[in-house]
Amino acid sequence: MENNIKFKFRLSYITIGLISIIILGFLLFYILNKNGLEIKIVDVMAYLTGSVAILTLIYYSMSLESTFYFHKENLKLLKHQYSYEITSKITEHKMAESIQILNEIKETKSEDLKEKNIKNFTEYLKSNPETRFKLVLVLNYFEHLSLLIENKHVDEDIIKSSFKTLFTSTYSTFKFYIDERQLQHRRSWIKFEEVSTRWSKEK
Repeated sequence: MENNIKFKFRLSYITIGLISIIILGFLLFYILNKNGLEIKIVDVMAYLTGSVAILTLIYYSMSLESTFYFHKENLKLLKHQYSYEITSKITEHKMAESIQILNEIKETKSEDLKEKNIKNFTEYLKSNPETRFKLVLVLNYFEHLSLLIENKHVDEDIIKSSFKTLFTSTYSTFKFYIDERQLQHRRSWIKFEEVSTRWSKEK
């Protein structure tokens, strides 16, 4: 609807421009003729050709502007669509199961988490590889989301409305484990850390 309106406006501008050129051309040639200057068909053709070229450039410029805004809105729509699609991944069986494991860790290892006992917690994960796999899976998923946010491939507001609480609580709970991993691999979950920290400071 909006594009149709813009198209009609462009046609109106071109029509007005064409009429104006004809009127101005008529007046110009009339004045020149009145002053004794001979007007040849070549002069008329040159004037019309130049006028048409100018109108074509104006129309092309307006079309480019319209195309730019159309693609901009289309990209915005696709970005929102992708954002909702990627947030829906949390409901898939493997991810939902992993989130449940995180909740179980919070319950069964509450003392280690509270005391930030990295030694006991690390030993626990070593003796429970499946649990460790689920924890890393969730942290990697959040890291992936954070990278998409940083690169503006997804709409941050949509991701934040879905994940802010889960992001910040997960980071707060497992920060000591993330810190330990970063001592070995400096960039482990670094973007997840940045986004969680920033969101936690927002009201």
